[in-house]
Amino acid sequence: MEHAIKTAHLAVGYDTVIIVPDFDIGFQKGKVTSIIGANGCGKSTVLKAIGRIIPSAGGTVIINDTDIARMKNKDIAMQMAILPQSPTAPGTLTCSELVSYGRFPYQKGFGRMSKEDKEIVDWALEVTNMGDFKNREIAYLSGGQRQRVWIAMALAQQTGIILLDEPTTYLDLCHQLEVLELLKELNEKQHTTIVMVLHDLNLASRYSDFLLAMQSGKVYAYGSPAQVFTPEMLKACFQIDGEIVQDPRSGKPLCLSYDLLRKA
Repeated sequence: MEHAIKTAHLAVGYDTVIIVPDFDIGFQKGKVTSIIGANGCGKSTVLKAIGRIIPSAGGTVIINDTDIARMKNKDIAMQMAILPQSPTAPGTLTCSELVSYGRFPYQKGFGRMSKEDKEIVDWALEVTNMGDFKNREIAYLSGGQRQRVWIAMALAQQTGIILLDEPTTYLDLCHQLEVLELLKELNEKQHTTIVMVLHDLNLASRYSDFLLAMQSGKVYAYGSPAQVFTPEMLKACFQIDGEIVQDPRSGKPLCLSYDLLRKA
C-alpha cells in the first residue's frame, strides 16, 4: 500500500487550544478520500495542517516520503495543491489569469509566463470544461463555474495531490455533482490523489474510495465507505439514528433517513 500523505502523532490547534491531539493516518496514493465528521471535530484543521496553511503543534506530515518541515513552500506547491473553503480573488481577474497563478511555483526571474506555462493553463481550463470562459471575468461566473476555475488553478500546479476543504459548499445539487464528477474524473484519468472535507455524507460515500470519520479531534474509523458509513458511526460521530441502505446507482452505503438520538 503506497501512501501519498502520511501523518505521525500530528497535533494541531489554534493558540493554546489543541483541537487534534494525536493524528496518525496514511492517505493512499491515487485514491479519493473524504474526511467526515460533526462541526468542530477537526476536519478542516487537519487539512490545513497537512497543507501547511496553519502550523502544527507537534508530529510530522510526510508527502511522498518527504517531511514537509524540511521542504520549501515552492517545493510543496510542486507536489500538493490545496483549495481552502470559499476561496476568494478579485472579480476582475479573468479565468485564464486566475489559473495562471497555479504556475507560480515554476516561474523564475521576473515571473513571466513561458510558452509551456500558457499551454498548461489552457490545458487545465479545457480539462475542467472552462476553455470557452478563459477570457471571462470570474465575477460573471456561476458558483459551479468558479469552483471549476479554482480546480483548474490547482491542476495548473501539476501536482499529484489535491486537498479540498468543502468544495461543494453553497452549491446547488447540480453543481455539487458537477464538481464531484470532475474530481472523480481527474482521479481516474490523471491518477490524482484527492483528499477532501465533505459535509454531505451520501455524496462522500458515493464519490470516495475511502472515508475518514473523525470524532472530537480523533480518528473514529478509516476504510472503505462500506466499512465506515454505518449506523454505529452515525451515532458516535453525529448523534443521530440513521437507516443505511445500498445506493441503487453506486452500490455504496446511503443514509435513507435519520432522527436525533433520544436523550435518556
